[in-house]
Amino acid sequence: MKTNRLLLIFCGLCLIVCPGLALQMPAGVLFVGANNGSSEIYLWQPSSGEGITTALTKTSEKEGNASWWAKNRLILASRETEPGRYGIVALDSSLETKWLYQDPIGSLGWPVPSPWDNRILCVREVGNGMIQPGMITYPDGDFEPFDFNGLSGGQLAWLNPDLIQLSRVTQSGFAITHRQLSTGEEHIVVSGGNNWQSNVNVKTGMNVFVRRVGQIGSIFRLYQLPDRSWEYENLTNARTYDWQPSFSAEGDAIVFRSLRNGYFETIVRSTVNPDDSEIVLPISGFEKIYFPTILDQETVNLLISSFSES
Repeated sequence: MKTNRLLLIFCGLCLIVCPGLALQMPAGVLFVGANNGSSEIYLWQPSSGEGITTALTKTSEKEGNASWWAKNRLILASRETEPGRYGIVALDSSLETKWLYQDPIGSLGWPVPSPWDNRILCVREVGNGMIQPGMITYPDGDFEPFDFNGLSGGQLAWLNPDLIQLSRVTQSGFAITHRQLSTGEEHIVVSGGNNWQSNVNVKTGMNVFVRRVGQIGSIFRLYQLPDRSWEYENLTNARTYDWQPSFSAEGDAIVFRSLRNGYFETIVRSTVNPDDSEIVLPISGFEKIYFPTILDQETVNLLISSFSES
């Protein structure tokens, strides 16, 4: 009896401390896949072999930068409206186009929906290499640019309802800045090298960005010290190039693209247990894959139900 009791205690401890047990295969991954000059939004689900890949859109227009807006149960993405020009599109759970916003000045991209309300962060291309970060209020607002010292910018993330994180192009490279929306105040928190592609999980507060110096790119975690200054540390320790990070809804896992042996792979890694082994998702059949996003089972069921009903 004593031996059995000790065995049960040991097994319970293994469930807590043994690496690999906390990391699970995601229920689904939303991404944009490109082939032959065209791009569509896809859903990948785990199954035997290489899993199941479903085309959620089948349009003649290119699409990119897809993300899931849980609050409004919509897929947001950029969509080509004419050659070389893009707008922001919203697809409902039936995968029907519910909204398309076209800006009269330039192309729009990188939509990042608010978890709290109907605001969408995005960028506008206005020519001469200038990219304006800004915001649209869904569904009736117009694009409002965020100006800062005349600097080009891009790729935004929400920190809280009044604070965002984005990249800015400076003479020394891409810097990470924080901007208060109510006042327009903005300041640089990370500089040196190229720093971009922020992603923040508002539930956990975990904050990451891509930092590239020379030919090496890795995903870094940004965190605040007790004196309210900011520091960062290498999260993925890439030997070549990790980028395009995105958190699961609960913040317990991160998915990103990683250059391995000359090819980019889609990687899932735990953010709870750094010793967990990673998962290489067997998504194949595409020339390029852009910005994968982890979906929970409820969202996957919602999206695939439109196919079973058709």
